[in-house]
Amino acid sequence: MRVVSLPLAVAVLFLFVNPGGVRPFQPSQAEVRRQIVNVVEGQFEALREGDFARARSFAATALQAQFSVMAFERMVKEGYPVIAFWRELALGAVQDNGLEAVVEVSVRSRRGQFHRFRYLLLREESGWRVNGVFEIPAPPAARGQLA
Repeated sequence: MRVVSLPLAVAVLFLFVNPGGVRPFQPSQAEVRRQIVNVVEGQFEALREGDFARARSFAATALQAQFSVMAFERMVKEGYPVIAFWRELALGAVQDNGLEAVVEVSVRSRRGQFHRFRYLLLREESGWRVNGVFEIPAPPAARGQLA
C-alpha cells in the first residue's frame, strides 16, 4: 500500500504546487522580448533621469499599490542604490512562459563596479510590468567584470 500511496501523494502535491500546469520558461520570441526589454530599459532611463513617478509606472499593479512614489523612491535608493544611480546597463537572456518573464541585467555602478540582477516581470492587461528584482551574487573572482 505504501508504494501506491507515495506516488499518489506526490501527484496530489504536484497539483497543489503547480495548479494549472504552469509552462516552463523559454527564450522569448522577438516581439515579446522587445516588449520586455522596453519595460526594463524604460524603468532604468526613468531612474537615470530621477523620475521616480515614471520609474514606478513600470512596476506591477500590486507593487504600485504597495508603494507611493516617495516610498518607491526611498525603497530603490536604499535597497538598490546600484540601480538607482547606475552608469552602464546590459541586458542578457530574456525568458518567459506567457505569464511571467525573467531578464538577466548587468549594471555598472557610478563607482565602476558591476552587479548582476534578475528582473522578474508579470504580464498584466496593460502589458509587461516589473514584479521583482533580485541581485545575483557574483563569485569573488568575477567581481568587477561585466557578465
